[in-house]
Amino acid sequence: ACPGSRAPRSLGGPRGVPVTCQCEPARDLAAKKSSPSQMEGQMEAAEARELAWAGCIPAVFSLAQDEVTTLEPPPCYHANLPRQSWLPLVTGEVVEHFLPFAPPMARASSMWMQCRGEPLRWQVPVGVLFDLLTSGDDQPGNGDMLPWQLTVRFQARPTDQLRGSVDDAKALVRSALKESAFLRCGSAQPVMDLSPLDDARIFEALCSASPIEAGSPAPAPSSGGSPPPLPPPSCLPPASPVSSQAAAGQAASQQTPAGKQGQPSASDAPASSPYEVYCQARTPLEASLLRSLGSRGERAVPTRAFVAQREWRQLPVAPLLPSGDPTTLADALALLLPRAFAAASDAEGSGGEGQRPTAIVQGVVVELNTPVSWLYEACSHPDGFLYVVCLMPQSQRTRG
Repeated sequence: ACPGSRAPRSLGGPRGVPVTCQCEPARDLAAKKSSPSQMEGQMEAAEARELAWAGCIPAVFSLAQDEVTTLEPPPCYHANLPRQSWLPLVTGEVVEHFLPFAPPMARASSMWMQCRGEPLRWQVPVGVLFDLLTSGDDQPGNGDMLPWQLTVRFQARPTDQLRGSVDDAKALVRSALKESAFLRCGSAQPVMDLSPLDDARIFEALCSASPIEAGSPAPAPSSGGSPPPLPPPSCLPPASPVSSQAAAGQAASQQTPAGKQGQPSASDAPASSPYEVYCQARTPLEASLLRSLGSRGERAVPTRAFVAQREWRQLPVAPLLPSGDPTTLADALALLLPRAFAAASDAEGSGGEGQRPTAIVQGVVVELNTPVSWLYEACSHPDGFLYVVCLMPQSQRTRG
């Protein structure tokens, strides 16, 4: 346990439910994906997209013990990390929290993170990182890994680990957005035509991590023995200065709510959710993409399949097969991971039981007969790509 902080609230839920801080939306999303017959309607795709945006991962950051330069180690920092974002965009306050305790020459730009000793690649979306590093052989996200324990470091950065600032992350997202637009319609012009306001809205939606105050009491376990789920970010305490996370719980609980002092509180003002802010920018972008497409259909579905942080493939995936049938996730992964699917087909052809990779999208195991176009519409990331985490069968992990 981290010094100076209380145990964070964790999640309970049945196996197969995506590991997010909002169990009910995640459970609904899993239900939507479990039945391919329900996935072809436009309303279902829109609903699933909103549920995917609601997903967060409760995380606990701690400074590496060999980099603590004070008599007492700093308290941990607790936060809800949005699955749709990238680490540099949502860890600014983490840097501010630990920098005073770090070695003298440490700088904000030198921070990097580890999960169980493995460096995290900030170029991979948060939710994809979590699914890659915590999933078991047959299910997404190990519940025992919650909250997600991350180690913060400022020194001994691996030579192949690039520094990632907020500006670097924004440049990465913009570049990927142009690339995905080109794959879809043959031109990056729709992205280049985005207004500065819409561009700012996209990153406003992505920089929406919710700090969890150390003074927030841990909920009592339910009668079933598992702790209740975290409330959604809108129900969490309002964001406060980082220093308040080290304060005693009594001090936080004794504060008088702002709304009871005759002053309007922040919650009284109308505020848009990150998803609503993103939609304000996405609407003109999609309209521009449709104008570029004209009467033609989409050229390709931008898809990236990850086996590990540094093992991934990206190829243009046609939305329709030559026969005119919709391209399924199995068709797309057979193109992206031909060795894995060829091994499964060979085993099935010889009378054995072929083991195909397990596909995880937005923390949910997805049936391989899901139309990839619907999956893209419902679960693509803000950079315009559909990310699929593939859990390889044990027999194929040595082959790659």
